[in-house]
Amino acid sequence: MTGPWSRDIDVDLCAIRQWGAGYLISLIEPWEFDELRIAALPERAMAQGIKWYGLPIVDGAAPNSSFLEAWRELGPALSNELLRGSRAVVHCKGGLGRAGTVACLLLLETGTAATGEQAMSMVRQVRPGAIETHEQEDFIRAWSPGSGS
Repeated sequence: MTGPWSRDIDVDLCAIRQWGAGYLISLIEPWEFDELRIAALPERAMAQGIKWYGLPIVDGAAPNSSFLEAWRELGPALSNELLRGSRAVVHCKGGLGRAGTVACLLLLETGTAATGEQAMSMVRQVRPGAIETHEQEDFIRAWSPGSGS
């Protein structure tokens, strides 16, 4: 299990910005910001010139209807930006389940992966253990790019 540790959010965000990321997608729930001691993350990201989006997903779960409603606009727009060469950071608490799931959605949305299985394989090659539950795997397999579901 991961948890809070001594970090400097501004140093981390500076490194993210230097890497070239213009987007930061937070998948943690509102209460997790306090638990992880990163309540200031959205404001600090935006102060660094990084576009921040909060799309909470329950840990271990697949995206729900609230996520999908927001993703209908953000997903295609972000995918177009990625295809133009922009970079994005997608994070959750441990960087495996929720972040891995959304990374798969982006691979499918951009056409980088043709199937959910291929997307999961690609993500797991660079992040072993990603996509942690059958619910997340089933969601990715059923994903239809561009539809938001």
